[in-house]
Amino acid sequence: MARKPAEQTVHPEAIVRAAADVFYRKGYHGATMADIAREVNLTAGSLYHHFSSKEQLLGAVLETGFAAITCAVQQVAESGAPPADQLRQVIHLHITSEIEHADIAAALIFEIRALSDSALRASFVRQRDALEALYRQIVTHGIAAGDFRPVDVGVFVKTLFGALNWVSLWYRPGGRLSGEQIAAEIAGTFLAALQG
Repeated sequence: MARKPAEQTVHPEAIVRAAADVFYRKGYHGATMADIAREVNLTAGSLYHHFSSKEQLLGAVLETGFAAITCAVQQVAESGAPPADQLRQVIHLHITSEIEHADIAAALIFEIRALSDSALRASFVRQRDALEALYRQIVTHGIAAGDFRPVDVGVFVKTLFGALNWVSLWYRPGGRLSGEQIAAEIAGTFLAALQG
C-alpha cells in the first residue's frame, strides 16, 4: 500500500499514539522515525512535516500522558470529597490509566533519560512536579483535617509514585488480580499507613 504524502495527513494525536507504541516495543533508542511513519502509513518525510525530530515526538508522548492523568487527578483533588476517598480515587485512576496505556506509562517511567533537549526536559519536570503537587495537596489536606497521621509528605508521595508507576511493568492481563483489585489493594495499603 502506498504511503500518504504530507498533504494527506494523519492527525498528530494518531502519530503520538503510534510513537508511544513503537517506543514501547523497541525502546526510544531502537525506534526510528521510519518505524513510526509506517505505523500511521506515512512516508518518513511526511512525518517530519508534523514533528521535527524523534525527540520532539517523545516530548509529545510524555505531554499526552501527563495531561491526561493530571486533569483526572485535579478533578478529584478539587472535588471536596474526604481526603481518604480522594487518595483512593487518584490511586485507582493512576493504576487503571497505566494499565490501559502501558506504552505511554513506560515512556513516562523510562524514556525521560533520552531527552537531551533542555526545554523538553524542563517541561517534563514541570509536569511531573504539578502532578506530584496534587498528590501532596491531598495528603497535606488529610493531615490538616486530622484524617491522616503526620508524615513527611514529600517522602510519602514519592514512595506512592514509585509503587504506582511500577504496576504497569508487572501487571499482566488475565493475571490473578484485575487492575481494579490491584488498585484497591494498593490504596488500602497506603491508606492504612496514613491512618494507622
